[in-house]
Amino acid sequence: MKLNEKVAAGIAEEYLDRWRRVARYDELAVMEENGDKDWEHVTGEDGREYKVLFYVLPHEEERLRMVVSVNHRRRDQVAADPLVREAVMRSDGIVTTPADLAELEDRWLLPYRGMQVVQVRVSYQLTLLLDGDVQVNIESTATLTSGPLSAPDAKPVQLAPERQEVAPALALFGATIVSPVAFKSGALRLVFDTGTHLNVKPDPQFEAWSIRGPDDLRFVCLPGGGLSMGRRRPGPAPTPHARSCFLERASSM
Repeated sequence: MKLNEKVAAGIAEEYLDRWRRVARYDELAVMEENGDKDWEHVTGEDGREYKVLFYVLPHEEERLRMVVSVNHRRRDQVAADPLVREAVMRSDGIVTTPADLAELEDRWLLPYRGMQVVQVRVSYQLTLLLDGDVQVNIESTATLTSGPLSAPDAKPVQLAPERQEVAPALALFGATIVSPVAFKSGALRLVFDTGTHLNVKPDPQFEAWSIRGPDDLRFVCLPGGGLSMGRRRPGPAPTPHARSCFLERASSM
């Protein structure tokens, strides 16, 4: 029998949210080591009975995947593909949810809405650390505005990370992202709850920006324009000028 995905998703997300609020890393580690599984039977909003299965899988070093799988309870009605929701717990107890991406014709809607800037770093690049275990690296000229660039009263401020001229970006500390967009042309636009817009255009020669996280998700603006996104392949960490080599999927205009 076909699974009612809307109902199953509601059940899975409710149980995963409940689990992630009470789970401890050491308990998950024991479950993963022993191959333990737990389950409950629940009645969905559609009146059907569902089986909710809980188990833990290894993820990366000192990280574990919390998995909730929902299927029909009766064996003769089990769907071929149960609905699955996951979260990842680090050894320090921080839990993140694997990214859900939305692709439109000319852009990607990034999964960073609601994440807060918890640290601003300056070196040869400008780095924004988000509380969802995400790192935004800007290596080329960027523009900060109070409101959209197209607004009549917009007063853009230029940031030059390569010269450490990024003082205005310190105001982003504590701000929350409300609209994160990566255009397939290679441009990046982050809108914050303070009304500030951060825009980065492609660089003719270098990777103007890159984002990693949560988990192994990666985005890179390619030299000259275009966008690469994908998941990192196992192996040694890439050098700053070879990051596009580990991206498995590319889309460009």
